[in-house]
Amino acid sequence: MGVSRIVSRSLVAAAAVLATALVPLAPRAAATPPESPEDTATTRPEISMLDLRVTPGDRTKDSKAAILRCDPAGGTHPRATVACEQLAAVHGEFESLRAGKAKPMCPLVYRPVTVTATGTWKNSPVRYSQTYSNACEMRAYTGKVFAL
Repeated sequence: MGVSRIVSRSLVAAAAVLATALVPLAPRAAATPPESPEDTATTRPEISMLDLRVTPGDRTKDSKAAILRCDPAGGTHPRATVACEQLAAVHGEFESLRAGKAKPMCPLVYRPVTVTATGTWKNSPVRYSQTYSNACEMRAYTGKVFAL
């Protein structure tokens, strides 16, 4: 018998002894209840952090920006608590901020304003952009979320 064969058999025997010794330490499937979705959801904290921007027309140098962090509310957003509440009410779906609202009474002046949001809401990626006819329309449809 060659040396390599002896070494190989020795390693297999050692692995078998080690595996036998560790079997009592392994948890039994029947004794441990399966993890529920709630258990796995609580192990990873939900992160909600958004970079919000308001750009008048195409003048990016005049943009206003803020960081909105939720749970707990904070960041550089001036009305973080209210903005987080409004987003939580629509489950972080920016398109739904406008849903159900009647057309606002705003002046018929076309001064476009583009709002953008990038980041995460409850660990889900967010990429949102919308252009409104003017700042009045933007405020009427987005509430305090883009009130920078």
